[in-house]
Amino acid sequence: SFRANELRDIDTEYSRVQVFNSVDRNGKQIRVLTTDPYAIQSAIFLDSDEPALEYGRFYHLARHFKPAFRDVLVVGGAGYSTPKEFLRRYDNVRMDVVEIDPRMTDIAREHFRLKDDPRLNIIHEDGRMFLNRADAGRYDVILMDAFGSMFTVPFQLTTVEAVRRISNSLTDDGVVIFNLGSSITGDGSGFFRAETATYRSVFPHVFVFKVRADRTDESLQNLIIVASKSSERPQLTSDDVEISALLANIYSNSILSDLPILTDDLAPVEYYNSIAQNQYIPSH
Repeated sequence: SFRANELRDIDTEYSRVQVFNSVDRNGKQIRVLTTDPYAIQSAIFLDSDEPALEYGRFYHLARHFKPAFRDVLVVGGAGYSTPKEFLRRYDNVRMDVVEIDPRMTDIAREHFRLKDDPRLNIIHEDGRMFLNRADAGRYDVILMDAFGSMFTVPFQLTTVEAVRRISNSLTDDGVVIFNLGSSITGDGSGFFRAETATYRSVFPHVFVFKVRADRTDESLQNLIIVASKSSERPQLTSDDVEISALLANIYSNSILSDLPILTDDLAPVEYYNSIAQNQYIPSH
């Protein structure tokens, strides 16, 4: 649906990356990074530092679920939209970003205005390998941004063993927030249902938000999962206007827990997403 110009086609060790300029649905000039035909991994406005992708706004829920957070881990760099936004908005934040592909970081520097910052520490490593040895209680907030593609999710970050490592790496009232592409019900919802069940088996509070409230439950869409370690149930209202608008998109219906949790031994993520992909392609 994007008209591309100034296309750059870059092969890295891990991906075929395409970077191009286009316009968003409001006619604003954007630069886009994509690694598959179905989803955009990152985008920036050419004339502004405001977030160009809607789902990125929901990472600001971090300040609601973990007020006065400081230490943040981002798993998945791509165009580095999320780290840049947090550095721009939060003066005291310290960020570790784990990105498996060093060339992706080069691309972010060359085309997506990524700049060095003393508060930003970039680690080029597989996210699960990093989580496996991360210190207990190290982070206030973990933002999982490695599911940027709708149909190619790194399974090793989805399993209960990975989720336990995420939980272990968080402070006692820490929060993890991530984006995934799925439907909530129907044939395309298998990964979402299994992943939600997996997080609920580890975290006491798991919430789901629709990025676009008008999307039907059966349609493939961006969903935000928020999992809090807090012993008390978090409030779902806020006097903060920006946060209140995000909280309004909470999904309040019950979510089927009919699928087994994902494990390192059995994580049929590709199978679930192949069903979703077959549902998606005929309509696009």
